[in-house]
Amino acid sequence: MNELERTNDGVQVAAPVMPANKLTPLEVYDQFGSMAYGIILQIVPQPHLAQEILVSVFSSPLLQACNSYPFTFAVCIIKLARAKAVEAKRKLSDFSALGNNSVPADRSPEAIFDLSFRQGYTPDEVAEKLHLTKSEVIKAFHDFFKSSLNS
Repeated sequence: MNELERTNDGVQVAAPVMPANKLTPLEVYDQFGSMAYGIILQIVPQPHLAQEILVSVFSSPLLQACNSYPFTFAVCIIKLARAKAVEAKRKLSDFSALGNNSVPADRSPEAIFDLSFRQGYTPDEVAEKLHLTKSEVIKAFHDFFKSSLNS
């Protein structure tokens, strides 16, 4: 019997939910620091700045919210590291998303994913920049992940 199948005089009751183990900031850093640093370096390839962003990630009050995140802790760290890195990149390079009229020549799924994940463009901005529809951009993401899994 699992927790939901336990009965009490024929009445089905759920087992009490045990509180999740809360990780200390040091434990979080030990487990996820290198992963977060790698993500940050993909977006901001400057080690000194990436280290500052990493400190920002693990000192953020948002990190405590990861203890109750509905997915895995790693997903929360990835989202937080990416958000902090994209924010820093925007501040660093006067990130005017669509102010540049040059259209990238490469429209491969990898290049489209790069524009979104590493450079911080939204799917709508990528579509406008590459003169594609949003559904074509989403399909390119799908193709990128599909090809990554088959590699």
